[in-house]
Amino acid sequence: MARLAHLSNLTITPVRWRAVGEASGAVPMVCWCADVISALSAKDLVTEALLVLHPGQGGPLFSLLEDERCATCAIAESDELIVQKIERLRFPQAYRDRVGEAGTYLTEREADVVRLLVSGLDTGQIAERLGIKAATVTAHKKHIFLKSGVRNTAQLVAWALIRNRPGGERGGTV
Repeated sequence: MARLAHLSNLTITPVRWRAVGEASGAVPMVCWCADVISALSAKDLVTEALLVLHPGQGGPLFSLLEDERCATCAIAESDELIVQKIERLRFPQAYRDRVGEAGTYLTEREADVVRLLVSGLDTGQIAERLGIKAATVTAHKKHIFLKSGVRNTAQLVAWALIRNRPGGERGGTV
C-alpha cells in the first residue's frame, strides 16, 4: 500500500485499492500478486477492471493476462506507467480500438502444433506425429509467436493454457 499511497488518483482502503475515476470511465481494482497463478485466480474472481501489480520477475508471463479489462505492472515501475495502465483500464474502448477486436486466429496446423506443445512434445516429436519436417514445425512456431506476441516456447505454452482455460473469458479451442 505504501508504494501507491502517494499517487493522488488512488483511494486506498485496507482491503482494496481503487483508482479514482469519473462516471464515464471504469474504476479499476488494483491487487498485488506474487505469481502468475495468483494473478490468474484474481482475474477470474474479479468482474471489474483489474490492475495486477507483481514483483517484476516473470513480467512477460504476467503480460499474457492483459486484455481490455486487465493490465499488469511490476511494483517497481514508474508512477507514470502505473497511471497509464489505470487510464487504459478506465477507457477500454480506446484499448479495443488500438489493439483491434479480432483475436489471435491460428491455422489448423498451427493449432495442432500448439496442442502438441502443450501436451509436452518437443519439435522433433511434433514433426514425427504430424508427418512433417522439424523445420516446418519451427516455422509454424515462429508464425504462432508473431500472432500471439510471445517470445519463446514456454511463453507459448502459458499463452495457450491461459487462453483456453475452462470457463475463462478467453476459453475456446486453440
